Amino acid sequence: MTSGIFRTVPIDSITISRSERQRRELRDLPELAKSIASVGLINPPVIDKDNVLVAGERRLTACRDILGWTSIPVQFADDLPPDQLYLIELEENVKRADLDWKDNVQAVANYHEMRMRTETTWNASATATALGMTPTEVASKRMVAAALAEGDPLVVNADKYSVALGVSQRKAERKRSAESDRLSGGTATPNSTTIIFDEASDISESLWNEPLPPARTVPYLLADFNDWASSYAGPKFNFIHCDFPYGVDAQEHAQGAGQAFGVYADSANIYWSLIETLSDSMPNVVSDSAHLMFWFSMDYYTETALRLEAMGWRVNPFPLIWHKSDNSGILPDPRRGPRRIYETALLCSRGDRFVVQSVANTFSAPNQKLIHMSEKNPAMLAHFFRMFVDGSTTMLDPTMGSGNAVRVAESMGAASVCGLERDKEFFDRASEAYIACLTEGVEVG
Repeated sequence: MTSGIFRTVPIDSITISRSERQRRELRDLPELAKSIASVGLINPPVIDKDNVLVAGERRLTACRDILGWTSIPVQFADDLPPDQLYLIELEENVKRADLDWKDNVQAVANYHEMRMRTETTWNASATATALGMTPTEVASKRMVAAALAEGDPLVVNADKYSVALGVSQRKAERKRSAESDRLSGGTATPNSTTIIFDEASDISESLWNEPLPPARTVPYLLADFNDWASSYAGPKFNFIHCDFPYGVDAQEHAQGAGQAFGVYADSANIYWSLIETLSDSMPNVVSDSAHLMFWFSMDYYTETALRLEAMGWRVNPFPLIWHKSDNSGILPDPRRGPRRIYETALLCSRGDRFVVQSVANTFSAPNQKLIHMSEKNPAMLAHFFRMFVDGSTTMLDPTMGSGNAVRVAESMGAASVCGLERDKEFFDRASEAYIACLTEGVEVG
């Protein structure tokens, strides 16, 4: 940022107007002085016609207080072309205490980009030195500025820089993990199922009149997790949503829901068998950096948490809670205890995976049974999935039931989703609902 017109003036003749300068500590002056002593004063300070400092307070201070200079080369603002004056404005904006954080990070990014365009040897370290920052600070602000430019809503709507930085750092780490998984897992994608609707299709008759919809690919597989997991050889998943049968004999108290939607086997043996399958399939199904949202019955809280920890999951001891706002739930013994109107899920991580954003660990939403007798409310799922789902998410639901979780994750922008269901009736009903959402915008479930 030089005009080629330099004049040497006594340092004591330069006025620093403290009321107009950034009121913060001038950091890293010894390092700056060492650099100036080694390579010279590449960018002299800028002053106006009245010898009032415009830019370069750290450089002037390092030369005066550490190197002992009594005079210093300067540039006059009037001698600089418009593009260099703009750089000065950007540099000063970066140092303004009252500047909005979004404007601040954009000023840092703009300053760095302009210097890169005008000086071939310029780099991030040079930007850090010029702006009185550490290289890490410059890199962080450029990352946040990039997220703002992309329109990331979590960054755009952040109320302060620290929040925006946290979101950007977590997103960058999740992208890095996803890229690592992609490179190590090949280019294969999980299988999906193509549903062809014709005049003889029971599914089509329940939702559509003529004209019939075309063939559609749904992200579901008619498969038993116990059989599928051992032979799976595709890319690994970094978000597992497990809603196994709870092992509480739900079929015995299904009542009207069971008659309307069918029942499923729900013994303790089935529950622990599925957990064993999850454990055995960790090497070929689950990414080294992953999240697990695991629904469970409080009957097996301790045993379940210990079993997941033995697999290598880090289990958060405070569960996620779905409070059923319509007061529905199981009343096991009306004479001795309350109605159970909430369900719980364990939040687990592998490889210290970061969340997309933090949310409350409880959500209130009514129970619903539109597809499956044990169906999860989509609004509740969407609330919790805000922690797990973004454009780098590869999601697996090994016992999908209604398919709601898979559909919600896909609608939230997951890179890929896959749901497994072994029961043909449940599979058809979930596929039917998925197609309805695609073709008619019908919110089923």
